[in-house]
Amino acid sequence: MKNLSAAVLLIFSLLTLTMGNAQIRLPQVFQDSMILQRHATIKVWGWASAGEKIELAFADKKYSATASAEGHWKVSIPAMEAGGPYTMDISGKNDIQIKEILIGDLWLCAGQSNMVHQLNIHDVTYAKDIAEANYPAIRHYKVPTQTSLQGPREDLQGGTWQAALSDNVRPFSAVAYFFALKLYEKYQVPIGLINASVGGTPIEAWMSEDGFAAFPDHLKRITQNKDTAYVNSRMSRRSNASNSASSPPQDKGLTGPEPWYSRSFTPKNWRRINIPGYWEDQGIRELNGVVWYRKEIDLPRSMAGQAAKVFLGRIVDADQLYINGEQVGRTTYQYPQRRYKVRAGLLEEGKNTFVVRVRNNRGKGGFVPDKPYCIFTEEDTIDLKGYWQYKVGQIYIPISRSATAPPR
Repeated sequence: MKNLSAAVLLIFSLLTLTMGNAQIRLPQVFQDSMILQRHATIKVWGWASAGEKIELAFADKKYSATASAEGHWKVSIPAMEAGGPYTMDISGKNDIQIKEILIGDLWLCAGQSNMVHQLNIHDVTYAKDIAEANYPAIRHYKVPTQTSLQGPREDLQGGTWQAALSDNVRPFSAVAYFFALKLYEKYQVPIGLINASVGGTPIEAWMSEDGFAAFPDHLKRITQNKDTAYVNSRMSRRSNASNSASSPPQDKGLTGPEPWYSRSFTPKNWRRINIPGYWEDQGIRELNGVVWYRKEIDLPRSMAGQAAKVFLGRIVDADQLYINGEQVGRTTYQYPQRRYKVRAGLLEEGKNTFVVRVRNNRGKGGFVPDKPYCIFTEEDTIDLKGYWQYKVGQIYIPISRSATAPPR
């Protein structure tokens, strides 16, 4: 993370301004509750009709600008001390008002999944931090994840500034939030977080086109990806290869006379496997596909009919949890902690059927060790670790990567 030396300029340094419509329009990041950089010239810009006169009032001072022939305008506000809240009024053919603006320190938070990880994903570990969050001067803006192979976009689509107030802090990057909290507690200056992180991205995705001057192969790829016909052709080949690669067998657990998650289903020829653990380490070698886990869990009378929660640690890659034939939770990728709610009335005294359908695309599949695996109510906790039964429902047929690789 680097401290931005000028308001929001860095996050938009790659954006190309184009002609706006007849009314004044601002970039998406300029909105209520935004934070602007202290001790640096504040630049406010946008679009309007060619030649339109723009008036801007901020912190008891007035500024003006005239839109260029292309419809661009910009106002520079002299550096200010930390403080606020302020209101910004912009007028031309229409009026725009931005409220609750603070002047403080603005930080760009970029990276992969470790930076993406939201407080909400770790709401058990950070339950107290979320409940006690009361920092209106710490604000977070998540840059929407959008792809543009043709080049930089002039603006963002979506995104809002949010203050760190109790449940509102849940979508904050956990790393960025605790970083901001340390700074705020020490300096008592408003902290703005622009979260531009995207999980699983390579370093090339963060570089400008000019940065590849010494890498002709990358420049060639960039040029190709600007060609819509080329991109469509690649995507079409990928789709056709996936569809024609000899129709893969369907998941037996979902296509038989009775689904394997059904409470009345009788498992035959199922084998024993341990949870937690990866199936690659327990005899199921080199399998990418779907594996079903099943176990009868004895619950005491005190849990019967009660609302409960299930912790299933982490699972690689995706999962669906069924209890007594009813789906109670699902996650589509490997990183989130599995925290599932069980509705009141579903659990019974004695035997309850737990079934987990696990789907893995590559590498080791299964249940990540050293995580919590249990079902609990306010009074009772039942451990879910130990031996379960399992059966393979589907094996994925390998497809040539060259045939299915998307444009890159």
